[in-house]
Amino acid sequence: MRDQERAKRALERAEQVSDEINRSVWLAKAADHAVQGRAVLVGGAAVNLHTGSYRPTDIDICAYLNEEDRRVLMDVGFEHLQGDHFAYTFGDGERWLIEFPDSQVDGDVSVIELDETEMLEVISLESLVVDRLLQATDGAQVTFDEAVRLCLAVVESADWDRVANDVARRDELEPGLRILTTYQRVMASVQQLTQ
Repeated sequence: MRDQERAKRALERAEQVSDEINRSVWLAKAADHAVQGRAVLVGGAAVNLHTGSYRPTDIDICAYLNEEDRRVLMDVGFEHLQGDHFAYTFGDGERWLIEFPDSQVDGDVSVIELDETEMLEVISLESLVVDRLLQATDGAQVTFDEAVRLCLAVVESADWDRVANDVARRDELEPGLRILTTYQRVMASVQQLTQ
């Protein structure tokens, strides 16, 4: 639910921290308060939140934006670049890009507590792994390497049974994507790297 004052307070909190993870979650929370519908942190910022070892190029948030949402985002301090791309420039000169790539999350969502009054919805770790595996089905080395890096970073913390079940279900629905084959190749690489 839209709340401009809380959006401004979240931006103030983002200004008070200097580490990437806290900046990204507070910027996401500010955007969440600025838009009317549900907003969920996804993409590289979610990878960084779950692993602490990824430098995102932007903050991706799944949310449907209408004209009022875009106006409020600008009113609270975001710069509208084009389409559903925005930027926020911190007082220290850092400029962060925020993108709204999709209107809904493909997978499960978890909720993290930012402080005693603020919560943020984030794509679950397992759904994030499946998302990276789906991206790696494009055959490009860079997306394959990204999937390997994520799986390697979360090899101890992810629920791999859940990932395997989600991959199998997706493979059954869309066999042409070959996500199961990609998953097997990614995990073979992870196994080699952990030996």
